[in-house]
Amino acid sequence: MLPAKDEQPPPPSPIEIPRITTPRPAHVAPPLSRQLSTISVTSSVGHSTSANDKETWDRTLSRVINGIVSIKATTTRPFDTESAGDYTATGFVIDKKHGLILSNRHVVNPAPITCVAVFVNYEEVPIWPVYRDPVHDFGIFRYEPDKLKHICVEEIELHPNAAHVGEDIKVVGNDAGEKLSILGSTLARLDRHAPSYGIDSYNDFNTFYMQAASGTSGGSSGSPVLNIHGHAIALNAGGSNSSQSSFYLPLHRVVRAVEKIKAGQHVNRGTLQTEFLHKSYDELRRLGMTADMEEDCRARYPDATGLLSVIRVLRGGPASALLKDGSAKDVPSEINGQPRAPGLEPGDIVFSCNKKHITTFVDLWSIIDDAVDQEITLEIFRAGKNGSASGMFQVICKVQDLHSITPSRFLEIGGAIFHDLSYQMGRNHNVELETGVFCAASGFLLWSSWSRDFLITSVAGKPTRTLNELIDVIRTIPDHQRIPVMTKHLGKPDEHVMMVDVDRHFFLAAVFERDDVSGTWIRRELPDAPFEKEDSVAHKTDFSDDTEEEDDPESASLDRIKAAMVNVVCRLPYSIYGHTSASNYTGVGLIVALEPIPLVVFDRTAVPTEMLDIRLTVANKSFPGRVVYLGNFALVTFDGSLLPQEVTVPEWDETPLKVRDEVRVIGLTADQLLVQKDTTICSIGMNFNTKPCNPPRHRLINVENINVLEAPNCWGGVIIRKPTRPTDPFRVAAFYMAVGSQNRNGDDCCWTQGIDINRYILPIVRSLCGPQHQAVEPPTKDLGIEFADMPLSTVSTMGLSEKRFRAFVKAAKKFRGNPRPLVVETRLRPLPLGANEDAYLKPADIILEIDGRPIYRVSEITELDLDTKDTVEVIVLRGRIEQKLHVPTIHSWPSSGKTIVQFFGSILHSTHSAALEQVSPNATLVPLTSSGVYVGGVSYGSPALDNIRPTHWILEIDGAPVGSVDDVLALVKEKRWKQGDYVRVKQVSRKGITSLVSVKVDERFWPTLCWRRDGAKERGWRQERWSGEEFVDVLGK
Repeated sequence: MLPAKDEQPPPPSPIEIPRITTPRPAHVAPPLSRQLSTISVTSSVGHSTSANDKETWDRTLSRVINGIVSIKATTTRPFDTESAGDYTATGFVIDKKHGLILSNRHVVNPAPITCVAVFVNYEEVPIWPVYRDPVHDFGIFRYEPDKLKHICVEEIELHPNAAHVGEDIKVVGNDAGEKLSILGSTLARLDRHAPSYGIDSYNDFNTFYMQAASGTSGGSSGSPVLNIHGHAIALNAGGSNSSQSSFYLPLHRVVRAVEKIKAGQHVNRGTLQTEFLHKSYDELRRLGMTADMEEDCRARYPDATGLLSVIRVLRGGPASALLKDGSAKDVPSEINGQPRAPGLEPGDIVFSCNKKHITTFVDLWSIIDDAVDQEITLEIFRAGKNGSASGMFQVICKVQDLHSITPSRFLEIGGAIFHDLSYQMGRNHNVELETGVFCAASGFLLWSSWSRDFLITSVAGKPTRTLNELIDVIRTIPDHQRIPVMTKHLGKPDEHVMMVDVDRHFFLAAVFERDDVSGTWIRRELPDAPFEKEDSVAHKTDFSDDTEEEDDPESASLDRIKAAMVNVVCRLPYSIYGHTSASNYTGVGLIVALEPIPLVVFDRTAVPTEMLDIRLTVANKSFPGRVVYLGNFALVTFDGSLLPQEVTVPEWDETPLKVRDEVRVIGLTADQLLVQKDTTICSIGMNFNTKPCNPPRHRLINVENINVLEAPNCWGGVIIRKPTRPTDPFRVAAFYMAVGSQNRNGDDCCWTQGIDINRYILPIVRSLCGPQHQAVEPPTKDLGIEFADMPLSTVSTMGLSEKRFRAFVKAAKKFRGNPRPLVVETRLRPLPLGANEDAYLKPADIILEIDGRPIYRVSEITELDLDTKDTVEVIVLRGRIEQKLHVPTIHSWPSSGKTIVQFFGSILHSTHSAALEQVSPNATLVPLTSSGVYVGGVSYGSPALDNIRPTHWILEIDGAPVGSVDDVLALVKEKRWKQGDYVRVKQVSRKGITSLVSVKVDERFWPTLCWRRDGAKERGWRQERWSGEEFVDVLGK
């Protein structure tokens, strides 16, 4: 770390050179800052220079830093080897007339990106990619020179032949995005193998690399490697994580590409889908090369130290001996007396190409790149095998266009990204190209998959070897339809089937195609999904078999209970209301009604919110569902005609359970297996285990729980009282549910408990099934308090009267429980400004009566009918004195909402109750009287990432106050921001901390979308587009 400014010694020269930390390529670097700090330069790494050289270096560096830029980029979509997100890197100007900036391929990126270049004077200019090499780690950006107003740009010349061992160099670039740093070293090697960054990462090959101990960091990817004259002799690309070694790309093929781009020509690149490695003569001798061959090679090229050898040939490629169908190529055994081989094999040693002797990669690719779609002749040496003699062979290959096997478009559907398998990934995993479509992100579409890097080989029984085949299949499939998809993980031979629900309702479906001329991606959306054909007559399925033997009464009762239990799997398209889209939501529910509408009850860990896709499984049948009620539990409906006839609603036990009752817990596993356990009720009381979560989400509070002594291994089911006679039917007394929260370390946790089905669930069910079939909302008023309970022995020492003491004891005997008076745990909402705190319920208040009714259990609060009252009279024990308070009821905040908005990649919705629970009393700007604009989540690769913060409220947009998501939509229509504009967003946290950020408009990839709850829709939600229409075309027009 540098000393503080006032502590720094006088610099020996105008420039100092700081040291850069452990190197790594930008795409595997740790999270990078998007800040560009000032230039600072300190002494170089451990090699001395003369005074004259020092002065020359000072002059050179003072000049060249005006041509070196910090690059701040955002990958908007996962693609090929790259993931979505922000990063910083380095580049340098190589042609100021045409506005060309050279950087690495993993910086220019094959994926869609938005990026800017920041010069040394902090002048920022938009840049866009015009070329990224399919294999070698270099790419080129372009900017408009006229956009620069305050700097005289220095052009850095490329001199690839100036590199030699022992050359003093300086590497100028970003130090992990924080500083433009300059680090000195000495070139140690010019013939290092290309570095490997991992099997799922981008890797360079078929080239030499240079090496020096400069210790460059991730943010310095794309930095020029300069000699003392200020010429770029190599391009910094990556480095070792375990040493100070840094790796530089030679510039020979870069110069060729730059010259073609300057001339407005296409940069043709050829491939044999073959990987070569330069091997020294001693290695080649071990591969079978004779001493005479070595002597001839050394005499012909005294400076050469070896030849190129084949190490990998991709099946089906131009140099493969096998065709795509697996059959061998049919070629003559010899030509003009020269033995011929059908293809290349690992171990082959290359001597010549088109009769030109080859010793380096540059020699070979100077021929291949200029011979696209033409045949070339390779002369190779192949060691004998299976008794055959070693010898020289000719291999004739037709050069393939390398760009043709480098994807430049992708399909986005259901949040998933698909594109053709690239040569990069095929080479990494040794997978033949055009054998499946690569999944770069599984998104919301593939419910069964949480990973990427696999192939889609068929969809709905139709092969999908290429992206075009996948698009042709997808566009014919209706929305919501469930289809089989065959997948194959890269590098593994076996295929697997997964069932997928097609999503065209929560995400837009579009094909994006790269245009290197404009530096943008053209968006073409798929036409609307076709309508699914429905059967003209819906009927219940009858699986009954009259020939079956009748079970005993107990088994028959168990079968009826099992038939009424339902497994559920839910997926959230976006992170909303504190629930993350990356989680899997599963659980067990119970059918509580069939007529007039079917209803299933679930806990909130299984069905967390309303905007989701639901897959129900009951009696071995699977079908979708839709949420119709969301409170302390969820009620889901479905198409009742899909149920088998043996499914019925259980009978209810209307006698409340008591402590020490003998009961049976019956549950269901994820595999539809019935589990049961005979046990006893051990306690009935408050749920004191739920804690406020981060991010804030719904939690079960103020509900009386029923706990059993032992429970089966399941996450849901029912509690029944053990029948007195074997012939008595099983009657459900409680719903056995999962409850989720977080522990003190912030880790998610879950446990099971029961709730009285007659007190909490059936009243809501009866309302929904009433004559009007109207929607039922959770209670609209409450006391704004979270209650807990406390042992009576503790309360008795706090001034409780003997009369009330005896009353608590008597009330507890009715359910054989321990008397535990209610105590105010915390307020769920801040008090109004200026409110008299003593007039409201306070933490530690003991609740004795509400509206003249003694309160002994939390379940009794459900009988108060708070929705019809503005105030209630509460008697509390406070400070050893009973006090009478007139407490106003307050409007309950819902745990979900009816409108969701995507705004620059941030997911906005109204404030939910769990968020208000955690608002600090000092957070006066948090909206408490309006629905507010709450940030539920932010998408990777979006402009909102690292700017608009999740769990914050948006207060203003471009200075205009917004109090609801509808205000945001109205502002979008009014402003009609242009692509590339910056929008100011003011936001506030739960602690009351405000911040102002700027967000860059990107309507091409992140238009404003809105989803509204719509009962007329089959699944209950309607998608609307509010911006970005100008960037949309329809596929096939």
